[in-house]
Amino acid sequence: MHANGSARPSLTASLVHAPAATPERFSVHAIGVAVSLLVSGAALAQNAPTPAESLDEVRVIDFRGQQMDSLKYSRDLKDTPRIISVLPSDLLEEQNVTSIKDALRNIPGISLQAGEGNPPGGDQLKIRGFNARDDLNVNGTRDLGNYFRDPFYIDQLEVVKGPNSAFSGRGSAGGTVNFVTKKPSLEALNRAEVSVGTDSYFRATADLNRPIDDNSAVRINLMTHDADKPGRDVANESRYGIYAAYTWGFKEKTQITADFLHTRQDDLPDAGLPLDRTNVLGNGGVLPPGLNFDNFYGHLDDYKKVTVNQLGLTVQHAYASGLVLRNQTRLSRVGNDSITSSPRIVNATTARGDTKPRDQDDQGFNNQTDLLFSFNTGGVRHDMVSGVELAKYSYENRRRRDTQGPSTSLYNPAQRVLGAATPVYDGSVYRFETQEVGVYLLDTMALSDKWELSLGGRWDRVDAKATRRGFTGVNASANTTHEREDSEFSYSAGLVYKLRPDTSLYASYGSAFNISGTFDRNQVQLAGGGATEAIVGAGFSTPPEKVRAIEVGAKWDLGSNLDLNVALFRTETSEGRFPAAVAGDVTIPNVGYHINGFEVLAAGNVSKRWKLYSGYTYLQSKVTSSPTNAYAVGQELGGTPKHSFNVFTTYDVSSQWTLGGGLQYVAGQTSGVQPAATGNLKVSIPSYTVADIYVTYKFSPKTQLRLNLYNAFDKRYIQQLAEGGGQGIPGNGRQLIATVRHDF
Repeated sequence: MHANGSARPSLTASLVHAPAATPERFSVHAIGVAVSLLVSGAALAQNAPTPAESLDEVRVIDFRGQQMDSLKYSRDLKDTPRIISVLPSDLLEEQNVTSIKDALRNIPGISLQAGEGNPPGGDQLKIRGFNARDDLNVNGTRDLGNYFRDPFYIDQLEVVKGPNSAFSGRGSAGGTVNFVTKKPSLEALNRAEVSVGTDSYFRATADLNRPIDDNSAVRINLMTHDADKPGRDVANESRYGIYAAYTWGFKEKTQITADFLHTRQDDLPDAGLPLDRTNVLGNGGVLPPGLNFDNFYGHLDDYKKVTVNQLGLTVQHAYASGLVLRNQTRLSRVGNDSITSSPRIVNATTARGDTKPRDQDDQGFNNQTDLLFSFNTGGVRHDMVSGVELAKYSYENRRRRDTQGPSTSLYNPAQRVLGAATPVYDGSVYRFETQEVGVYLLDTMALSDKWELSLGGRWDRVDAKATRRGFTGVNASANTTHEREDSEFSYSAGLVYKLRPDTSLYASYGSAFNISGTFDRNQVQLAGGGATEAIVGAGFSTPPEKVRAIEVGAKWDLGSNLDLNVALFRTETSEGRFPAAVAGDVTIPNVGYHINGFEVLAAGNVSKRWKLYSGYTYLQSKVTSSPTNAYAVGQELGGTPKHSFNVFTTYDVSSQWTLGGGLQYVAGQTSGVQPAATGNLKVSIPSYTVADIYVTYKFSPKTQLRLNLYNAFDKRYIQQLAEGGGQGIPGNGRQLIATVRHDF
């Protein structure tokens, strides 16, 4: 979570000769492939350089992320003036994490969302009350493909809290999430895992790192995964993936890394349970009483087929003068062909699934150039990063109109197919694209041994265009184009006082901006809908939302093994807006609101045998002004629970046995701000507490058996809530998974 230690002794040297990545899991596509990989990997290991003898000892598990992977953060986390959580691979592995949803359970203050209306089929979340679907990064570059991310190729997951546009560009109002991929090293490392469990669970992963010579190496990760959803009648998920990376120049001033990711997802999707936002049952917008959480309201011929391809290239050069230049390019393409049926209440006894089709192609290009240089002005030491970011993203959907599936019982839905209700293509194509330019300068100044000042500024320009084509005849007038251009400046300032070598106090102030021309704002209009569904809402041509935040906090290294962070913050928004998430509802523009919060986070070793990762977040949100809609004033924000708490801990009972478990509590929350007293209501879901149990037995330093019992008490609860309140997706029921891990 938070790093241990002071500023890096030689920033340039640490960038040129970065430490080797630690071993992780390796993945496969089927049981037979998994077995063959174990055999072939062992053969590779026989021919590869022998690891140091210390690797044969029991590996020390560390729940503390040591530092950020990006050049933009020039200090260890203890001396960075904001809350940053780093989930290291050790923690993700011990929890058998298979999705970003599972991983982010470790970080309080993040709430998971469900797609409303036409779900894009990807990871959706809020950080400190702000939508963050557009704020997911891979190795520091924006990753907007709408897919569910499996972390089999992730070395660590970084979450930066608070407005972050000075570092990451547009969006980033509540923070950002960054996936740091597994990189090659000059040490031969091989690991394979095979997992089986209840609910037809099977997963195999593998991680092979092989030096080619003393200056280059290749690393390959594979994954296959197939499982039913625990606690649900029908839903199933199936996927596989491969990630490969090659690095040349470990001993050179110039280092080049190329990487490639391919994943394929083939699911029978689950849109969850219907919520009574139209108050058909007279219960004021809640889950229908007595509803069985196992109920499935979709159709047996629903499907979700998602293909992801990403290609990255990083070139870094260290000059004799001490300058470091890094250029990073990432290309991505995500294809999403799916029909998901959202559950809807028809009357007191009847429900149906309304189809939400997609045949969408997402493409992204991102190029970042960073220059790191250090110098002195008088007695002040500067570590400065300047950079330029160029990006282009597009989303194109071949439209099939929404249809209403066959009706069924609300309380005892039948398994059924769409049949004649299957959506058909209408010939229209909706497209949304952005072209983006960002220029930034970040400076960390060592004013003295105890004081450091960080300043940053960034200018962004975003050109957004939304088009619809393919309409003919009387509907030809629906072929429209909408364009908008926004230019904004963002800033960040932070002051750190090193009270003692193990204690830092800090204060920070920063800004962010959300533009109306983003996929997150327009994803509903991009999808199915009616005959001539508008591609953009009324809010497309409105000014950017302005977000500002102040934060004060303290960070301690307790005994140099346990990190403790505490922070108080206030985030304010002006010119904000709440989009109409439901057809017929009103967009609420020019609103002001704030979020006050408190966080405490702890990670590391309480003792030599006892490891801990825990956190608590309090969020108090309120709409303070709404010139065009007074009804919104005084309401809380949706997807912003007041209290959230998590803990995951393990204890080494002996050299062979490790026991542990986790607990997560999330307070009740609502779907969003309600525009009027009548009409569609905001929906409320209750709080929940989920407990997990963890046991590991080590047969040898290289082989172990791990048991993970999730939701041990089989708590039935809603984990993901749609912003418009149409549906809620239940959290997984009880599940037991056994994993065998072998290093060779």
